Amino acid sequence: MSIIHPARRMRGPATPGFRAAVVLAGTALATLPAAQAATFLVDTTSDDGSVAFQLCDADATNANCSLRGAITAMNASAGPHTITFAIPQADPGYVAATAHWRFSPTTAYPYITRELLIDGYSQPGAVPNTNTTAQGGSNAVLRIEIAGPGRAAQIDGLSAINGVGSSAALTVRGLAINRFFRNLSLYNAGSHRIEGCFIGSDITGTTGFDPAQASWMGIVQGGGALQLGGTMPSARNLVSGNLYMGLWQTAANPLTVQGNLFGTTATGTADLPRQDYGVQLSATGLGATIGGSAAGAGNLFGANRFGAIYVNSQVPAGMANPVPLRILGNVFGTDLAGTASLGNGLNPGSPSQPQSTIFVFGSGRCGVAIGGDAPGEGNRIANGGAAGVLVASCTDARVLGNRFTGNRGGALDLSLSSNGDGPTPNDAGDADEGGNRLQNHPVMTSFACSAGTCTLGYRVDTTVTNASYPLRVDVMVGRGGQPEASVATDTVLAAEAGTTRTVTFASAALQGALILSATDASGNTSEFGGEHLFATGFE
Repeated sequence: MSIIHPARRMRGPATPGFRAAVVLAGTALATLPAAQAATFLVDTTSDDGSVAFQLCDADATNANCSLRGAITAMNASAGPHTITFAIPQADPGYVAATAHWRFSPTTAYPYITRELLIDGYSQPGAVPNTNTTAQGGSNAVLRIEIAGPGRAAQIDGLSAINGVGSSAALTVRGLAINRFFRNLSLYNAGSHRIEGCFIGSDITGTTGFDPAQASWMGIVQGGGALQLGGTMPSARNLVSGNLYMGLWQTAANPLTVQGNLFGTTATGTADLPRQDYGVQLSATGLGATIGGSAAGAGNLFGANRFGAIYVNSQVPAGMANPVPLRILGNVFGTDLAGTASLGNGLNPGSPSQPQSTIFVFGSGRCGVAIGGDAPGEGNRIANGGAAGVLVASCTDARVLGNRFTGNRGGALDLSLSSNGDGPTPNDAGDADEGGNRLQNHPVMTSFACSAGTCTLGYRVDTTVTNASYPLRVDVMVGRGGQPEASVATDTVLAAEAGTTRTVTFASAALQGALILSATDASGNTSEFGGEHLFATGFE
């Protein structure tokens, strides 16, 4: 028996008479008039595949328009199109315990080949997140869930593939998508947007699924540009509970990731189990941004098992002006208040093999900037299972202006191989090679304070043949060799290589032990050094 929603009505800029002609199995979908945007109103969770549930009209006059039928119909005409929802409570897909509607396809939906907005917030009762940046987390109320048959079925959720023209972009708002092999696959050209969604978790954002049911990947970006989240509270996504990774960028495409939660529950204060990585990027040099300095731009990465961000790539040879991957203004390993312990890389399945929070690996130039000098650019990196940042093999990974606390393998580890190896001792002239060229860190030679001013003497033993001058020297304070705040910077010119220099700063800034680093002109930041003249620093 069909269910007709009593409030069924047109939503959006549809053209009367614009109708999808669907005929019996074995025949093709009729071609619709070109270049007419349409809105398709989905009013049933049924997905039985019969013709009765495929008759979706652009003027929304037919009942029983399934999501599969709406995708099929909109693919038959040039867009842009919109899919909205108005499903009655009497629908069999209604879940009373959580007052939402669940779509349960057992076969993959058709590829999305036209420009499309799927708006889950159009379902009555759905409410976007209103929590501010200071409040953290997401209080979004979602009403539409698209749930796959489990990872082992090897089918994807929503897939934008083989799109027509450069405008075949997909925008998804207000959906919970889970239990597919890949919940979202984005390969079409165009500018994709994912806003206000729960990717991998249940509809409440508080519970994951057992390994047989959980998704393998949350989002795959294989083509086009992607804006995941944004600076407005309503754009905040939760990407948690996916077994392997939350977001995988497979090729160099524009990418902006802002304001999201990776690995936590929707509250942003607790672990949502089983996600190995938050974000993996396989290309640098063309620019991508994870976070930002603007209010609301930073992401929260908590309790990702093997690490928060994994970068395995290099700047293409011959690229004259690469744009670095920038990781700015994010919080790793704790909640926004800094009180919860949500360390990344703890690897509960094999606790004797912890991993770094941010892992940068490749050959040649990394092309990565982690933190920065401008207000809001520094990341907070805390409670990691190993190093806060590991730079393995590649060079030009600039690590500046960040706050490190409680990382079990130290703040920054430079390595010859893909494995962390702990603190690297300075060598004469800095002739060795490895992550960030194993840049020598500054060595303190003297220290004195008088009348509210401290003077520090230091030397960097790096010859001009083994680094790009000038060198930037950062003087910081922290505990356990992990810098928490900057107190001064200095510049070493090529003519001053290997000489002793002094830098002064206010004694009031000494809230911890002194820690120093050097960064050459190419962006090779050293490990953090210093003889820790004071066990706890001045208080």
